[in-house]
Amino acid sequence: MKHFRPDVAVCETPNSVPARHALASKGTCYAPVFKASSALTCLLFSILNLLILLTLIVLLIVTLGSRDILCLIRRIQFRLKHCRTGNSDPAIPLGDPYAQHVHSFRMLYGKDSAWEQWMLANRSRYEPIFEGAEIRPAVMMIAFRYDSAPIAYNPPWTSETQHMNALASMSELAYAGYDFQFTFEGNTSTSYANVIAGIPTNASNASGKNVYLYYEGIFNHEFGHVMGVPHHYDTIDDVGAGQHMPPGETGCLMDRNEIQYCSACRTALFIPLNVDNAAAIADAVDVINDRYPY
Repeated sequence: MKHFRPDVAVCETPNSVPARHALASKGTCYAPVFKASSALTCLLFSILNLLILLTLIVLLIVTLGSRDILCLIRRIQFRLKHCRTGNSDPAIPLGDPYAQHVHSFRMLYGKDSAWEQWMLANRSRYEPIFEGAEIRPAVMMIAFRYDSAPIAYNPPWTSETQHMNALASMSELAYAGYDFQFTFEGNTSTSYANVIAGIPTNASNASGKNVYLYYEGIFNHEFGHVMGVPHHYDTIDDVGAGQHMPPGETGCLMDRNEIQYCSACRTALFIPLNVDNAAAIADAVDVINDRYPY
């Protein structure tokens, strides 16, 4: 086995209770709480508030970007977007995509406030990953080639198509919700990442969009670097020590002590927190790595 362990107020004034809450917490603007409305009510609400929004935009310009007015604009926009469903959560931050995403994962997967605060405290580590993952293509095109001569797999693949499909299956288990398409000798200029397999030393690494692999089973880890995910350790001596981990967690693919991601990396990468594919990933890695002649 060679797998890598590797109701319905139109607009609230700044003096109202909801608006005071919205402008609290060091200027953070929070979403309004409101009940779901009918399609007709939402239509009328939209017509009226589009006029209000135009007025607020003018005021925003005149006041040179008043934080209070900007918050009102964002709250109305949120209300317009979620009019049919309503909102009962008073702690959704507006105007901060990363914080809003973290909060949504907390609520969706039952995480606690300590976890959310840790994710916000470590924003510099995870926000760049989030920003990249948010705009990732629907299909992750991966161009594959060998470093020099093809690897003498044993048993050999029936075709490179079978080989590429095996790599895609392994990757999609670790990156639940992603769609990978590995192409043998694919176009490296239009690809999202390039795999160069069979490098001469056991020193797999990623540089830019290029992923250099000794064992292909380590792709999931190295592709994380392409997505901007750093190691959890600061030095080689700290590998597996659980550094930079969210509360209560000790293992992660990027700490080389788990085959799946921790909740922090998953959140930044838009990977569901309630998916456990560890056994299936290990099997998929073995299908590939066990064919290696070394």
